[in-house]
Amino acid sequence: MSKKVVFHVTSREKEEKVKKLRKLGKTPGNVFGLSKDSESVTMDTIAFKKLYEQQGDTGLIYVSIDEEKEQPVLIDDVAYNSINGSFVHASFLRVNLTVAVSAMVPIELIGECDIPETIVNQVKNEVEVEALPANLPEKFEVDISSLTEVGQSITLADLTFDKSKITLELGEDVDPANETVVVLQAVAAEVEETVDEPEEATEEQTDTAQSEEGAETPTETKTE
Repeated sequence: MSKKVVFHVTSREKEEKVKKLRKLGKTPGNVFGLSKDSESVTMDTIAFKKLYEQQGDTGLIYVSIDEEKEQPVLIDDVAYNSINGSFVHASFLRVNLTVAVSAMVPIELIGECDIPETIVNQVKNEVEVEALPANLPEKFEVDISSLTEVGQSITLADLTFDKSKITLELGEDVDPANETVVVLQAVAAEVEETVDEPEEATEEQTDTAQSEEGAETPTETKTE
């Protein structure tokens, strides 16, 4: 059983200036969901960065606001500064541990494929699943070392997980065996660019051209 992850945040007054908070190494955020009022919070930026790297979007977290009662949540949304990549805002979604939720789970390639003149093309980077909050997987790992020939692929049907706890959300009549995750493709051969050279004139064509150039132009003689 995985260790319970508790993250401590503090309540934030709406009039607090977020720019000032960020200068102090804090990231503003909120906790919402389950038909309860949204709570504005602030958190240590370094601590949140570490938390997000460990838990991602699917790891179950228990948030404690002002050291009070812990609430089970998932990280719902993280906004970044487009210039320097720093955190701008983070949202936590309250969850009911007995009710299944939907989430996008990343697909990570592992292993190596050393087949010459080929490339591994990853078609899907993530897949939607449904599970209880505590059963959401962090990621799906796909071993590409099993690919041995061009055209061979790995599909969603090949993913390894507990099907009694996790369901792939693919829509009606969608067969996971037809949903490609990765495929081994041949490297396209480079086509050399050719320049059309002008054809050399034959000896007969040259003689004809020269005779035409040297021929006198006929003139009309006016007779009186």
